[in-house]
Amino acid sequence: MINPHSKYIRIHQYILFIIFFLSFLTALLQGIPSLSRIPRDFIRLGCFVLFLPVPVLLFILHKKGKLSEDAIALAIIFAGMLFRCSYVLLSGLYDRQHDEGVYTGIATSQVNPGHIGYIEYIYKFRRLPDFNPYQLFSYYHPPLHYVISGLWLILLTTLGMPEDLAFENLQILPLSYSGLFMLLTYLVLKKTGAKNHGLFAGLSLAAFHPALTIMSGSINNDMLSTLLLACCIYSVLCWIQKKSLKNLLFIALFIGLGMLCKINAVIIALPVGLIFLLDFISSIRTRDKRIIYCSVRNYTLFGITSGAIGLSWIIRNLILFHVKPGISSATEASVMYTGHYGIWDRIGLPALADWHFSFPFHPLSGDVIHNIWVIMFQTSLFTETYPQELSGFPLFLCRLVYPLAILTATASAILFLAAQYKKMVPKNTPAQSLTDRTAGIEAIFLSTGYFSFLFSFVAFSLKYPYTCSSDFRYIAICLLYIAVGLADGHKLYTGRTRPSVPSRIIRACTGLTLLLTTLVYLTWDQW
Repeated sequence: MINPHSKYIRIHQYILFIIFFLSFLTALLQGIPSLSRIPRDFIRLGCFVLFLPVPVLLFILHKKGKLSEDAIALAIIFAGMLFRCSYVLLSGLYDRQHDEGVYTGIATSQVNPGHIGYIEYIYKFRRLPDFNPYQLFSYYHPPLHYVISGLWLILLTTLGMPEDLAFENLQILPLSYSGLFMLLTYLVLKKTGAKNHGLFAGLSLAAFHPALTIMSGSINNDMLSTLLLACCIYSVLCWIQKKSLKNLLFIALFIGLGMLCKINAVIIALPVGLIFLLDFISSIRTRDKRIIYCSVRNYTLFGITSGAIGLSWIIRNLILFHVKPGISSATEASVMYTGHYGIWDRIGLPALADWHFSFPFHPLSGDVIHNIWVIMFQTSLFTETYPQELSGFPLFLCRLVYPLAILTATASAILFLAAQYKKMVPKNTPAQSLTDRTAGIEAIFLSTGYFSFLFSFVAFSLKYPYTCSSDFRYIAICLLYIAVGLADGHKLYTGRTRPSVPSRIIRACTGLTLLLTTLVYLTWDQW
């Protein structure tokens, strides 16, 4: 008897093979001394040669009438992963990082600051920091990412990799996380019913958005945190469709691990808690003692599991060093400080001149740009770079894609919210009532989650008034919500199986934006 899910499982296996094979190949090219000296032009050529069979194969399948949805999805993920690998190979350990710090190697006993220093501490001393984590920059972060990275360094150096190349190989971990984020996007889209062009549009956003490409080479904890949030979102969607204890504990695990990676991952608990509250209220309304008991038991296990994992770092610091959670921030003398500007200037709609369309890059200075939405869009495309020497065709592309990205992102957000609202509206069709209720709960979870991350982004920028607080990487998880919106465009009109005209336009503009940003990074000689 054929398992109806065997084909679905096989696709996941293909995706995992693509991600880990290309990550492993990148690790070899970056970590083996003789291969690490391959000229950059050869790397570009090699990536192009690897990509070339993809459109050819798709064309052949199309001509034979065998071009399937799965084949196109695999091609998108392969192309996205190959582009990430190219970026990692052409970018060094200190290129386009955030608070990276330095390392001095295992031969010294020096304790260094920054994300690299934190990782080096675990690699060098084989333990968590034994001092107040707020005494050294970046050490206040929960340790999950840094422990994994430290163990990765120990493994590589034990296998004989030179220490300097092992540190370069730290990029392989976020590269793998970024690839797995594409897989989670695919799973979420399939779970919400995406298919064909909607699936391709949403998956392409995860595959080619420049922020995720940049994060695939960033050695901080942003990419792992984003991946764990995506795992949590997928687990909640699984639980909504099948309310088992196993799915509930998976949610608890990913929330806990997310908080153990980055404390602001706790934001996902807001939409999760709302869904749990609605479910618990419905359990009470049944007046069935067995159902109520099971709900209380399951939610108690959920709280114990997520709390024990997620709060362990906070409790440790409270007990050992008597410090509360928070972040180390700069002083008011910092060039990035924006606190002397009014709240509307920082979080309100920016004036046309504030967008800086002529040179759309983030200069770090709060006096030059202090509006969080401007900084968010600039860093989503080009991270925190200010290439004063940039000119010619690459600059022209940047000027072209920047306003297009602003308009497209705004329209995509509206499309997402409109599609979720449509799913929440009762359809008065008893035969589909259960399906409609499930879709409505999914829509409540997704829409409240999207707003929760946006509001937390605004609150964080106000609490820590520095330009670096408005970097898009803090809300990169919102791309998953927008991907769902791109796939849900046809649901704006009852009974439609084809996308509406507005959603087609938005998808086309999204595709054009992704194409142009990809061209920017292909022609911009900064890798």
